[in-house]
Amino acid sequence: MKKFTSVCALALVVGACSGGGNPFTVVDDTTPALPDDTPSGGSIPENIAGDLDSIVFDADNQTLVVTGLSQDGTAFNNSYAFVSEGQQTILTSAGTTYEAYVEGYSTFTNQNDALGRHSTAFVASREGLQAGVVITGGQFNRFFSGAFFERNGDYIAPTTSEDRFDVTYHGTYAAGLNNVGPNTNLLPIDGNLDEDVNVPIQSAYVRGLVFVNVDLNDLSVEGEIYDRTGVFSSDFTGTNDVPGFLGLADLVLVEGTLAEDGTFSGDLEIEGETGTNVGQFAGIIAGEQGESLAGGTFLNGDFEDTLTSEVEYGVFVLDICQAGDTDPICVNALP
Repeated sequence: MKKFTSVCALALVVGACSGGGNPFTVVDDTTPALPDDTPSGGSIPENIAGDLDSIVFDADNQTLVVTGLSQDGTAFNNSYAFVSEGQQTILTSAGTTYEAYVEGYSTFTNQNDALGRHSTAFVASREGLQAGVVITGGQFNRFFSGAFFERNGDYIAPTTSEDRFDVTYHGTYAAGLNNVGPNTNLLPIDGNLDEDVNVPIQSAYVRGLVFVNVDLNDLSVEGEIYDRTGVFSSDFTGTNDVPGFLGLADLVLVEGTLAEDGTFSGDLEIEGETGTNVGQFAGIIAGEQGESLAGGTFLNGDFEDTLTSEVEYGVFVLDICQAGDTDPICVNALP
């Protein structure tokens, strides 16, 4: 079980935390090395799965059951509350509005009581697969998180014309980040609580766009996670509902390999910085014609100059580019 820490330094959103330091420093240096093997049989690499065992998502009825995430409630199998389908316009206490959450994903949250950890989940499904990422807010020097993806049925490779062997997938990216996010639904605290009590916070999160190229001839996978934006609390109080936004570095998926069962994995680098190796990605292709692709990411440390000891778990759920698609990615990817 991996346990990381919340971070509190974000120069572009807020100057510094109280005391001038980072109260959530890493105390466990036993983080496993990134595995270099390709997952098989739908297994998820340990670093990407993190503290999460599984999710069960019913998109029709908007229900979510999360298994294995530490401190997200009383039961090992925990039902989360539905919050939003896609982005949602939120009115803050300052009288301003902003678009919260992530397009393309259902948002669920969970908090057992006013002093218990708050958890956020972003999940999505396609015919043949479901995937999601879950993260708790930092409390007691730790946060818990992980990504999950699962395919129903056997792998069927995408079909292509005789004169080409590559396909392109596109969609959106959602991630949890070990930092302080804006308060959208923390349970209220009654009475005059001692100010030194360690109260819950909501996690920061990341949203972005993704496109992935799969070469079916040499079984390679590569792509990019771009237009990444972090959504934080503007002053890191843990109860403030006004957001702060920060553009984050684009990431590239490199050296990805596709296995015979439709699973794939590879490394993550910062775009334009060859060999940075800031994390790992893995995923799976699904659908009756290989028309869906989902995957998870794990990034650990030094992928954003304005953050300290940053850790990110993410998920992407993508559709294949097909004739007639009007998205600019597909317009340019198809012959």
